[in-house]
Amino acid sequence: MKHKDEAFEEFKSFKALAKNESGHKIKCLRSDRGVEFTSNEFFDFCEEHGIRREFSTARTPQQNGVVERMNRTVQQMARAMLDESGTAATFWGEAAFAAVVILNKTNVLVNSTQTTHELWYGETPSIKHFKIFGSKCYIKNNDEQLGKLEPRADEGILLGYSPHSKAYKCYNKRLGRIVDSIDVVVDEK
Repeated sequence: MKHKDEAFEEFKSFKALAKNESGHKIKCLRSDRGVEFTSNEFFDFCEEHGIRREFSTARTPQQNGVVERMNRTVQQMARAMLDESGTAATFWGEAAFAAVVILNKTNVLVNSTQTTHELWYGETPSIKHFKIFGSKCYIKNNDEQLGKLEPRADEGILLGYSPHSKAYKCYNKRLGRIVDSIDVVVDEK
């Protein structure tokens, strides 16, 4: 989300996604007393769908301990990934998203032998496509106007994984923008 006022629409989308993918319905929503969670339309929606609301006490982040700790873990991973790779701090959002993907597929929960991915989808996740964040990569140039002697690939920086498809998210240096591509060769050295 770019703005907190998008929280209600995002929650409605998440509720539908959770129902479709897991077959379970959301029973309880725990949040702080942020304005984005306390609107009348948010309250009415939750009441209409039988979702119980629980709020933490103001200025007590320790009541949201699990979420606060996970946010800190994601921030630390993203910071470490950016520092280790030497990638510009402007890519912090991509680093945070990559950290979440990695945690969901590898992090074993307390008192469980399953990852969050296994609990949600009921299958063991594949991590064979994981690559080192910030690595130099070569993205296949799919431009139809290529001449015989023009390069077939553009140099880029691997920024993680596409949320929309089974592709890598890369910064294409020639184009000066982030692109999703499955045709990527990664140099992890």
